[in-house]
Amino acid sequence: MAEQKINKIVFAGEGGQGIQVLSKVLSTTLAVAGYDVSYIPQFGPEQRGAPSVAFVQYSNGKIFYPKFSKADILIVLRKRAIKAIESFIGPETTIIFDSSTIPRNLIKQKGPKVFGLPATKLAKENFKPKALNIIVLGVLAGKFFNLGKQIIWSGIEKQLGTKFAKSAELRKVSKEAMEYGFDFSLENKKFSPPIFDTHGSIIVEKGWGKTAVIIPKFCKGCGICILKCPVSALKFGKTLGVYGTSSPDIDLEKCIACDNCFQFCPDSAIRVEKNS
Repeated sequence: MAEQKINKIVFAGEGGQGIQVLSKVLSTTLAVAGYDVSYIPQFGPEQRGAPSVAFVQYSNGKIFYPKFSKADILIVLRKRAIKAIESFIGPETTIIFDSSTIPRNLIKQKGPKVFGLPATKLAKENFKPKALNIIVLGVLAGKFFNLGKQIIWSGIEKQLGTKFAKSAELRKVSKEAMEYGFDFSLENKKFSPPIFDTHGSIIVEKGWGKTAVIIPKFCKGCGICILKCPVSALKFGKTLGVYGTSSPDIDLEKCIACDNCFQFCPDSAIRVEKNS
């Protein structure tokens, strides 16, 4: 009888980023591959970009206890999630971090078991920003779990099939992103610069008798505020929001302070008021 090996994985990022979907897809795929699997989610208010963490275990035997103290593999995709998972890092933990959003010096672990994956950069420049978690799944399947492309793609289709049924383009992009991640070579010595890190400060602009407040760390770059502005006073700018996507710039001369941007923003990331 083979000795039981329980593999322990931690995923960490920000709420709404797809951390739980990523974890569910991997858990489902490992279960289909014949492993016993445990998946425990932990998250806060997603719309505020709070840390979202998932704990996954898989084994060739029964898993009787879902908790663990140290991870074998830890994937962290946002700087603000690091504190939530630091205690799970041990000397033998393999760490994969999003090097396009997290500076290498924030990962305290040293040595050859730290790998960079510029997932945000790759998703934004080659696919769509939210393809980030699909790229990560491809990397994990190809580099760490010995799962074939077809097996991991089947897990993705099972979890996202309803969305794929509504958009053939989403299915196509997702499959391309998975295959791209599967074949991607991780960074181990030279890491990408974290140029897609979220802008941390609140932006306050004043002029034309109005004050605009934009909070990039809340902004997901959905563009709803731009679509709902009746006078086209908003456009995507160079400041990066919570997912490394562009947050809006505002032309206060055009703005009529109608409050549409605040009313329609799902994350309370923007507001304009008339000065009293």
